[in-house]
Amino acid sequence: MIASKIGLQVWIEVNDALTQDLNHGEDQMMYLKEFDLDLPYIVDDENIESIMKKQKCERNEATKLDYALNWKWKRRSFSLETRCITAMYERLLGKYKTKDCWKVLIECVENITDERIVNDSGVCSVPIQFSLNDFSAKNELEKKKTTLRLLMEGIEKLALRNNWEIDPFREIALQIEELDYVNEWTWKKSVKSPNKKYNARVICHHNVESMDIFISVLQRDGTQVLFEKVISEQPDEFAYAEHLGELTWVSDFEVALINKTGTEKYSATLKYFGR
Repeated sequence: MIASKIGLQVWIEVNDALTQDLNHGEDQMMYLKEFDLDLPYIVDDENIESIMKKQKCERNEATKLDYALNWKWKRRSFSLETRCITAMYERLLGKYKTKDCWKVLIECVENITDERIVNDSGVCSVPIQFSLNDFSAKNELEKKKTTLRLLMEGIEKLALRNNWEIDPFREIALQIEELDYVNEWTWKKSVKSPNKKYNARVICHHNVESMDIFISVLQRDGTQVLFEKVISEQPDEFAYAEHLGELTWVSDFEVALINKTGTEKYSATLKYFGR
């Protein structure tokens, strides 16, 4: 009897240990939820040498100057123009459980000199061949299509290496195509007017060149009676998110979007008061 109790106790302890190991393993999992395209800085030896001669400086200082003068703005511009589609991809995908990756970074380069996929603290960087000149010459829709193509090329490489199921990623790409690459979404819930006749909401149009924020007002039957652009901002979360603080009715016929700090107000007024 004592032996049976000891055996049972040992089994319980082993089972608890295994459960803890499994839970610990789950804790170590990461959720892939961010995607970005980057334009890594490539050192141009001729430019560097020219700057060193003109500025009479060391190579390290010349490299910093070259980046600041000739590359930084290109990198930022490319990031802004591609954010429309990468943000849309993030929103539609949600989260995808992985072993060790929470962000995919597509490094768009003219020539691939190193095919390696690098994982730095959960950020997986994938090199993809790309021409900035060709991209810059494209119109808005073509830039969106190119962004999605580059993103999917990188994801396909990562999925193959990490043994990810590729279908969920392809389904998101298909959704974006079916939506004609239009990234539009409603911010938070609608807000009812004091007289209960109208519902106001904030609609965000994330474009290649800008993030346009609109106030939309609907009657109780769903008829839209106002659709007014109140803000046009850079197409990047760090720029436009500060505007999205609170949507509130000032009166029965005036609604305002107030920024996060409460220092700015963007109003829209109904010009026709339906009964």
